[in-house]
Amino acid sequence: MENPIAPSSSQPFDEEAELADFLTPEWSLEGHATLSTDWRLAYLDQLHLTMEDARFLVLSPTAQLLYLHLLKKTHGQGETAVQISIDRLVADTKLAWMTVQKHLKTLGTLGLVTMSQPSRQRVAPTYLVHWLPKLEKRENLKDVMSRYDELDQEDFAELKRLGPLLSASERDGIVAEIHLNLRADGLLPSQELVTKILSYRFLHRFPYKHRLMAKHPDWYDLPSPR
Repeated sequence: MENPIAPSSSQPFDEEAELADFLTPEWSLEGHATLSTDWRLAYLDQLHLTMEDARFLVLSPTAQLLYLHLLKKTHGQGETAVQISIDRLVADTKLAWMTVQKHLKTLGTLGLVTMSQPSRQRVAPTYLVHWLPKLEKRENLKDVMSRYDELDQEDFAELKRLGPLLSASERDGIVAEIHLNLRADGLLPSQELVTKILSYRFLHRFPYKHRLMAKHPDWYDLPSPR
């Protein structure tokens, strides 16, 4: 007896068609070929990881909504930046104008959204949208702590000299990222711990890093000077 469930002929699996059921027409870029299946799957995978990340989950629901919308408008369309006004974001997300403005500042402090071009008359600003940075492994955090304890008077003098070069907004952004990373790793971010990590990172943002590399080649897997 013929199986009524079995198809009359074997049809090859169409991954593009299957995936299209979960994606909107926006995924076809204007002026470009349709984004590849592999690329779209990679984007969805990254989006899934983001939504499960503890640093994302500690954001308020409205901040999460705004961030996800900006990810969709950029990385979701094969771009890293979007030119968009607050009014447009309000219309798209149905959030209040003040809420969007506040969360843009919050996301900016966290380094997730940065303005690359400010608004001009009748021209909306351009925002760069970033994925959550990869978490530092706990063993790397221990390395930072032990290395900070090895800093000497020369290092601290340079740290004091470089201090004024770090703007308040940059400092706040780095501190916020450190707090999120520590909480995501199950650690309580004490002021002392955050200060040590901030100081260590700060020294590595300037040419002084080369001095540290010369003094501590073991930190960077470099051969020791003979």
